[in-house]
Amino acid sequence: MNSLPCLLALFLLGGTALVAQNLTARPDPARYSRDIARFEQQQVRQGGIVFTGSSSIRLWTSLPQDFPDLPVLNLGFGGSIANDLSAHFNTLIARTKPRLVVTYTGGNDLNAKLSVDEAFADYIGFLERVHRELPQTRVLINSVKIAASRANQIPQVHELNARLQAWAKNREWARYIDTTAYLADDQGQPIAGFYRKDRLHLNDEGYRRWKAILEPVLREEWAKASAP
Repeated sequence: MNSLPCLLALFLLGGTALVAQNLTARPDPARYSRDIARFEQQQVRQGGIVFTGSSSIRLWTSLPQDFPDLPVLNLGFGGSIANDLSAHFNTLIARTKPRLVVTYTGGNDLNAKLSVDEAFADYIGFLERVHRELPQTRVLINSVKIAASRANQIPQVHELNARLQAWAKNREWARYIDTTAYLADDQGQPIAGFYRKDRLHLNDEGYRRWKAILEPVLREEWAKASAP
């Protein structure tokens, strides 16, 4: 009996196990159970615009005032990562059935020691699930911002953004928008004047600039999403 096929099969299985062992553990999605429970208690109108993702969305407390004529709903929570969006998909997306989903996530994924490959896979996994379950829904992907408190991760941020941009180009229902280039100086370093004292989150001026960049694209995408 030829043992080569058996040896090859064992090698491949061993390699698969090794890859599985090397996967970075994701934080437990249950850590945000209070936020999710609060969302579940909200009375929501389906068919609007859901903003979801990490604290950059959560801290955009002026969102309804910034877009008063648009049906925006802020479902940002904690310091969430893309895997959390998938884990809580039923509350964030299935329950609200938005016509347009606006996302900001990715930075915390990298900070949780996920590789760019892992962060990208988790992110597009969530986006593709949105499209699979709500094929008429459009998604608007905000670029991941750089921050002085995470300066060592700036190269990974740029790589993740490039991959998200390339991915979105091939999908009519998805759009990537660079909403964070203004945060960098001529040397590519974060400009302190747009950040809070923690050198991570945006201050009021940072949000004003983000809104100005996002608004025309948001309105364009909403016009597509809400067209009869």
